[in-house]
Amino acid sequence: MGPDLRTRKRVRGAAGPPSPAFQATRYLDNPYYHSSGFRPTNPLVLGQTSRTLFSDKHLGTLEGAPSCERPSSPVVPASHPMSTETPRLSHAHMAYVRCWAEGLELVPAWNRYLYVNGAGDARRARSELRRLLDELRALARAHGRPEIAALLRRDPEAIPDGTGSRIPTLEEFAADQPADFYSEAELIALHQERYGSADARSAARRRQRLRERLVQAVQWLTSVGARAPSPDDAASAWLDERVARRLEAVGILTLRDLVLWIRTKGFHWYRHIPKVGPEGASRVVRWIREHEDSLGALPSPALAPLSQIDTVALTPPPRVGIVPLERFRPPAERDGSRGTNRASPDRCKVAASNDYEAIQAWLRLRVEGTHTWRAYRKEAERFLLWAVIQRRKPLSSLDGDDCVSYRDFLASPGPEWTGPRNARRWSEAWRPFEGALSVRSQSTAMTIVRSLCEWLVRRHYLDSNPWDDVPARPDAPSMPQLRALSRKQWQLVQEWIHDELVSAPSPALHRLKFILDFAYMTGMRLAELASAEFGWLRHEQLDDGEWVWSIMVLGKRKKWREVPLPDPAVEALRAYLRSRGLDPDLLANDPKAPLVARLGEESPLSAARIYEILAAGFERCANHVLATDGRAADQIRAASTHWLRHTYGSHSAARGVPQDVLQANLGHESLATTSIYVRAEKARRHRAVRDAFGDGEPRPD
Repeated sequence: MGPDLRTRKRVRGAAGPPSPAFQATRYLDNPYYHSSGFRPTNPLVLGQTSRTLFSDKHLGTLEGAPSCERPSSPVVPASHPMSTETPRLSHAHMAYVRCWAEGLELVPAWNRYLYVNGAGDARRARSELRRLLDELRALARAHGRPEIAALLRRDPEAIPDGTGSRIPTLEEFAADQPADFYSEAELIALHQERYGSADARSAARRRQRLRERLVQAVQWLTSVGARAPSPDDAASAWLDERVARRLEAVGILTLRDLVLWIRTKGFHWYRHIPKVGPEGASRVVRWIREHEDSLGALPSPALAPLSQIDTVALTPPPRVGIVPLERFRPPAERDGSRGTNRASPDRCKVAASNDYEAIQAWLRLRVEGTHTWRAYRKEAERFLLWAVIQRRKPLSSLDGDDCVSYRDFLASPGPEWTGPRNARRWSEAWRPFEGALSVRSQSTAMTIVRSLCEWLVRRHYLDSNPWDDVPARPDAPSMPQLRALSRKQWQLVQEWIHDELVSAPSPALHRLKFILDFAYMTGMRLAELASAEFGWLRHEQLDDGEWVWSIMVLGKRKKWREVPLPDPAVEALRAYLRSRGLDPDLLANDPKAPLVARLGEESPLSAARIYEILAAGFERCANHVLATDGRAADQIRAASTHWLRHTYGSHSAARGVPQDVLQANLGHESLATTSIYVRAEKARRHRAVRDAFGDGEPRPD
């Protein structure tokens, strides 16, 4: 039967395997090793066929095992379906296991292949290896290859190093193996492989031979079990469980949802998701980019801040479709150059040859970027797109019947006209509407486009105003609705931002807290907050000797008003100044410096950016509150800068601020506008009815 395995004397191996550092350099720097295909790069493995490596009597031959060439796109066989909720076996997972098979360090391999799950450490790396080996053994058994499952239980590092350790007898070795699993011949072959024969006892050679077979096993398992992620896969199947839960909290269930979210929100997409920070977000984006062949490519604004991108190069070429005004190009027959309602060209007093140019001339009458300019652009944009796309007419060919149809359209735009809230204008998800308009918003929209057409008539671009004989929509007026946060809802916002600053303080969070506090305690409009400078602050002594702070605000119709600053507002500003590295002495800073600035610089934030920051903050807060108070979460999610203004008015009135004082602080022309904030009477009425009917029956006199 050959030499007695029990009496052989072991010999010390002469040469050991390459050092882990050498192997890490050789493999982790190999670009082909990083691709989706896997082939051995070990020189002892290259040039050998799979049949050679798997021809041992105890292991058998793998029919159909791949050669060392890059395999074709592998698919998961129908006999081994995978749940969308359980982790998938990806090419990155297989590369990680192969690093183990090759003897590379696990932590660097984790950081190269499994980085999307966060930074690796020895414990996580080893735990994930055990999980993956369990899955691969199950996969091998599912394909009728128990010998491969057994092979994956072998660890090359467990082979004795030949320093004199006792070699177990064949009987002792057999007792440690699964009962009735191996034949006697297979047990002898296994014992001989592990402990060596008289002429091949080098531990290094035995380790190397085992590694080669493990690598080829991983090769074969890759071809039958690994695949690329699909858009319809659950995010939890590919991403870390904690990250997947946070994504699920905001409605991101699949990888398709995730890619659409990032495309819509842009580079700072993570700001809308609680407990997902910039580092984790960058790992997710990197992972998506590595799988863009199956998941789709991300646009440039998702990969870098807009300030670092050439926005001219970023803007796609104009086209026909439901796209922003600056990207819209109507077909020649509908561009308005030959509109049926065009006035005589020789009388036209506007330098415009088509409807788009006429709208641009009208918009130039307003200061670009202001709230009014954005509102006018939005309504002109909607009107032009509807005329060309829906009505299939130039704007300059519309008549009264068309305008009636547009009035009805505003009440219920179709799904192709509506998109997600706050989608950026460069995003493919952008649409002119975010949903059906309220009656008041419909009226505002018609007023603006009516004034557009009236101006075009005065400039002799249009012959007549198609809106002249169109009455307002004959609907009942909408019920008055105060869009403000209750005291309890505002308290939830305050608790959330406080907890965020305690757990993970950052300049962005300090800025968000200041915007929330200052807007709430001053009632300033969005445009006013964006324009505010330190030179607007006033520190004055009253007749009774008290020193007080206030801020001069440039409001609507270019009118200045003075808004008193309570002590908490002053302290909020000082805290924000400290976070910016500025002097907390309010009068010691540059009078021209913006009150709200970009991170890391002293340039002002635009009104649109402040709106986005607050919208993202309210969304994150709502997600945090959702588990305990769903209705409050809905209110907080819908909030905006204007809600903060209304919240200021409502809470001030409830605390006894006189209406005339509140009117002056808010800059209202009419006291009637301010009266909507008087809620004390409402609360008193509710309490009276509750006292009368608290038990369901009127109380006796």
